[in-house]
Amino acid sequence: MTCTLAYRQPGAEFWAEYAQLWRNSSHPSPFQAPAILRYYAGRQTEGVALFTAHIGERLAGATLLRQNGDHWVFLSDLKTDANFFILHRDLSAEEQHQYFEQFFQTAQRENWSLMLNHKPAWASYMPAFEQALKNSGLYALSLDYSVCPIAEAPTPQALFDEVRASQNTRRKLNKFIKQEHGTFEVLTDDSDLDGWAEDFCNAHVLRWAPTPTPSAYRNPQRREFLKNCLRAWQQDGLLVRFALRTPNGGRVGLMAGLREGETLIYHTPTFHPDCAHVSPGRVLIYYIAQWMAENGLRRLDFGDGNEPYKYYVASKDQVLRRVFVSRKNNVRFILKTRFIQAVRENARLYSFYQNRLKPMYRNLRRNIAG
Repeated sequence: MTCTLAYRQPGAEFWAEYAQLWRNSSHPSPFQAPAILRYYAGRQTEGVALFTAHIGERLAGATLLRQNGDHWVFLSDLKTDANFFILHRDLSAEEQHQYFEQFFQTAQRENWSLMLNHKPAWASYMPAFEQALKNSGLYALSLDYSVCPIAEAPTPQALFDEVRASQNTRRKLNKFIKQEHGTFEVLTDDSDLDGWAEDFCNAHVLRWAPTPTPSAYRNPQRREFLKNCLRAWQQDGLLVRFALRTPNGGRVGLMAGLREGETLIYHTPTFHPDCAHVSPGRVLIYYIAQWMAENGLRRLDFGDGNEPYKYYVASKDQVLRRVFVSRKNNVRFILKTRFIQAVRENARLYSFYQNRLKPMYRNLRRNIAG
């Protein structure tokens, strides 16, 4: 295995190789798909690192990072629920270990501080990752930081049967159909993509306006970013756009779903607050589960976060970790990670951070950027 590091924009030859690797990887996640990463890389004029591994002429692994202040993060952190290392599915456990061993050797040589966010604990390569990190001689701290709630069943039809078994959901569905004369929309091509994205952003702004965390989509640049992400996922054939429609309100509940094998990722949802009385989230999930049954998908992944509405359907959690890595003499970074750990492990302090400090900081950044 030959590993290389480059601080540069990847070229067309790399992206052709990467597309083939991603399709044959152990975890071909939409969040590390070729078109979306290529879009992210193109937005970065500098501060991009590309770590690759070849076995002979074949690209066997690739990781793209970006610099974020004094540390490095996954390039896909720009919009993600889970950050996977992209490794060829045929790599042996020994070859996986070799990849991570050389990755951490590179981190030490380059004096990187790493914040590896949204790290799926269920990834098949995690034993090799953890062993290589343990043997690296680097400072490392791994926290169980969030979850992805999952609803799954042995068959697609069984999943739909579980969803429609809820009397409350059926009542909301009937109310939506009879009182609002509502309909369901599914778009799998690129038709009206810009219009759909505008409807999504407008509903999102109205939905979050009266809360301590107003929508980022008040900013035209964030709207354009969302449209470009949707275009990239559409380019790779991963995007499915769902919406609830009413004759007077147009699209009143929307969700951008991402396909991954037998899974649909419930990635970007919102609804118009004027329709809150019909519980558009529940109605949308009903229709989505019906569509999944018709299209052979048996797992609904609700993405990062344990919001209560997800557990109307979800029955288990998959853990997302946050992994910090640096040289052992990087005292400032280590102290920062210990502070994050202390906040995360103190329920009262973490609640104060999540509900007060974090929204204040986020709003301050948006106001400065605007």
